[in-house]
Amino acid sequence: MTTFNMVHTSDLHLGSLFSSTPEVAEQLKKEQTDTLKQILDLCTENKADALLIAGDMFDSMKVESAYLDEIKRIISHYTVRVFITPGLHDPATPDSCYNTEWPQNVHIFRGGMEKVEIPEKNTCVWGAGFTRTHCEESLLKDFTPVSSRINVLMLYGELVDDHHSDSHCNPIPIEDVVNCGADYVALGHSHTYEHYDNNEMIFCYSGTPSGRGFDETGEKGVLCGYAAKGFARMTFSALDGRVYSHEKIDVSGCEDSSQFADRIISVLRDRYGEKFSYNLYDIYLIGTPASGVIPSLSEINVLLGESSVFYARLTDVTSPTVDFELLMNDGTLKGAFVRKLFEKKQSDSRGEYKYMRALLYGLSAFEGDVNIDEDY
Repeated sequence: MTTFNMVHTSDLHLGSLFSSTPEVAEQLKKEQTDTLKQILDLCTENKADALLIAGDMFDSMKVESAYLDEIKRIISHYTVRVFITPGLHDPATPDSCYNTEWPQNVHIFRGGMEKVEIPEKNTCVWGAGFTRTHCEESLLKDFTPVSSRINVLMLYGELVDDHHSDSHCNPIPIEDVVNCGADYVALGHSHTYEHYDNNEMIFCYSGTPSGRGFDETGEKGVLCGYAAKGFARMTFSALDGRVYSHEKIDVSGCEDSSQFADRIISVLRDRYGEKFSYNLYDIYLIGTPASGVIPSLSEINVLLGESSVFYARLTDVTSPTVDFELLMNDGTLKGAFVRKLFEKKQSDSRGEYKYMRALLYGLSAFEGDVNIDEDY
């Protein structure tokens, strides 16, 4: 039986700015090329006949020339065929990076539906690319499979329920995909892995191979497998990249920054093993610290960095051990201060956290000097 072995990825967004984590943006941008190498190495390990990059290989239409040269150089070191469909972020406009010279093992679908025949594998690889930053009509309409061949189709677009969608991102009715006659459809656009299996017809979003922010949490990877005449088998393969994660960590009883940092590290180590320091964390501190203690987020972050945690963003939502009801009945200036802040807090539910921090710092000030944490 003839099979066409593939690795399917999409939405690499090479050259991203990583604006949500500016402190480590340059490092993360460099690591994107490592992700590309890891995917190409996986092609070699799996003896893939092709790497399918189904849209948004780059984060924008304009790519720095030196960076583009580096990407081309990396790809040229491998023998696997690479098929690319330009997407919403990187359409094949006349002045795009796709209308430059690429390595011989790369084929770019720069416009309407096109097929590339690979006779020795009895396969046709089909694709259609974006030529502008929107596409209101399904690019699938011009696809007609070759009945005697294995047909692999690449599309960047949005799966929709029917033909009346108002999507501007190549709306693809699910029914049309199911009935299109392809043996495998490699989709791009969704940053989450999605596997659709309709009898023997399989079509998948590979999801992004590496997260770029805290809206893309968890393990990321690519799809590896093969297509044959009449069916396909594709499985998710996780990549060894940094994971973005939201964490809630109970810091009850902690008395100083060192104890807070130790508690955080202990929890992360339990959850992620020795790789805990490699990831990026959005951490909410919960629980009740020692009486009168306000976590110094800047100090804790320094200690986490000294313990090799790559990136942590801390938010303090701990509950103080303070009897506010008793204080509100206090006839002194302290009581007036507490009552005023509670009034503001009740009239502005979205500012609850801000007023609670102000209360705690104010009460500390009544007791003596207090160092305001700039990250509060």
